[in-house]
Amino acid sequence: MRIDHGNAITLEHIVRKVYNCDRFGMGGYINSDHFEFSPFDAALIALAPLWQRIDSHTVEDFLFKWENVLRKDDRTEQSISDYINELDELVTTA
Repeated sequence: MRIDHGNAITLEHIVRKVYNCDRFGMGGYINSDHFEFSPFDAALIALAPLWQRIDSHTVEDFLFKWENVLRKDDRTEQSISDYINELDELVTTA
């Protein structure tokens, strides 16, 4: 499930914001090259430390919805943009 590299860079910035780290933080997983091929990992990595501060149903609903969307072959650039925006909103409000 590959996404545009520009979107992967945006995901990297969101995750780096959570961990307040540089690129390649958390054992090298926080980087756009990884997220380009595994964009759902960005949500898992970003939301894991926030789990206790966000309503668990909100997190579960987000993860269930976007795992299904991102695995489909017919996903669109709009769905990727929506995923990134929703993830950023969750991270920002936590």
